[in-house]
Amino acid sequence: MKTHLLTIFIAAWGLLVSGQNLPTIKPKIHAPNNYTKAEQAIWQKTLDLYEKTSSGEIDYEELPEQDKKRIDSLEEGYGPITDGTGCSWYCAGGPYKITASSHLKEQGKINYLPDNIHDFNLFTAWVPENKNGSSIGMKINFHFKPFTPRVNEIFIWNGYIKNKDLWEANSRVAKFKLIINGKPKAILELKDITNTQSFKIAPIQSTDSTKDLILTLEIIEVYKGTKYNDVVVSEINFDGLDVHCFGAGTEIVLADNSTKKIEEITNADWILSYNYLTGDLEKVKVSQLITARHTNLLKLHFADREIIVTDDHPFWTKEQKWASVNPTKSNYNYEQESEVVQLKVGNKIFVPTENKFIDLIAIEKIEEEQLTYTIELTTNDNFIANGLLVKTERPKILISKSK
Repeated sequence: MKTHLLTIFIAAWGLLVSGQNLPTIKPKIHAPNNYTKAEQAIWQKTLDLYEKTSSGEIDYEELPEQDKKRIDSLEEGYGPITDGTGCSWYCAGGPYKITASSHLKEQGKINYLPDNIHDFNLFTAWVPENKNGSSIGMKINFHFKPFTPRVNEIFIWNGYIKNKDLWEANSRVAKFKLIINGKPKAILELKDITNTQSFKIAPIQSTDSTKDLILTLEIIEVYKGTKYNDVVVSEINFDGLDVHCFGAGTEIVLADNSTKKIEEITNADWILSYNYLTGDLEKVKVSQLITARHTNLLKLHFADREIIVTDDHPFWTKEQKWASVNPTKSNYNYEQESEVVQLKVGNKIFVPTENKFIDLIAIEKIEEEQLTYTIELTTNDNFIANGLLVKTERPKILISKSK
């Protein structure tokens, strides 16, 4: 009887360790990344020139036209630079530290450090040590500061993308176990292809000012290479939410027409929201206050007020459209009933409590980092910030699951 129970326990533990009891997330497949050795050499030269022109070591204007065109194409998103997929989120998000359970020793001038996995360069890679002929159990850890905007998507460039021959020769990850702050959450099931692969996950963030968010990926299954057992991952990037926020001190109009600073709002508060059909102001309950750390904010100037905001937050204009300074971000990350359009100086923004529109007269950049805030509502899609009608946002699909 004891032997039977022990067998059941071992089997159950095996399922737990392998992650078979966890939900499996399948990837969205993006463009392939196939480079011949000749193409790798050309792009490597372009990368070197790009670094030297950026540092001032070489004058861009003195380069041959062909080299200029290649550097230009690199900056436009072509070639082996990922440029931070979902770069709108990278304006405020991203890990500040990357650690791993191991990495292969450098070979000549080539290293395989954990930092290579998040340098936006597909020609570098993290390669964990191959212990006893296997990389199973090796982990890569991404550390995010408290209140970094929520992560909801992971982009992976699997294998040695440097060139197709190296990609085939080396092993690749077949499955990662996704671990959040030490707790297994899901299995990421990768395809054995050079294409960029992305995985939607439920939004995650550290809301404890004393603790980082640690996102860990553990190798639990591999695709064997034709020549080497070493498992290679060229790049992992992230995307997320909370790029739409307001600076501390922004006044929110409550249901009784009084105001309260946005950072003091709680889910016990009722605020005023605008009904487009009737033109009336309605009482709506707050469901959540969201805090996020941001840099590169904007200060929008009006004749009688100003507001500090991220560049993708939509405002209601006289043309009866939602508009933001960066509508690409607004439309990419969030569900929109109608497309958010470009907000620019001269647009008239709605002040619902006074039933009037006021002119946007200037847009100023603010560089320093600060905590920012936004609110979610139980119903309706708008609220009043510094008297101006602004939109709440509903994130796009949070998670893609497959059993």
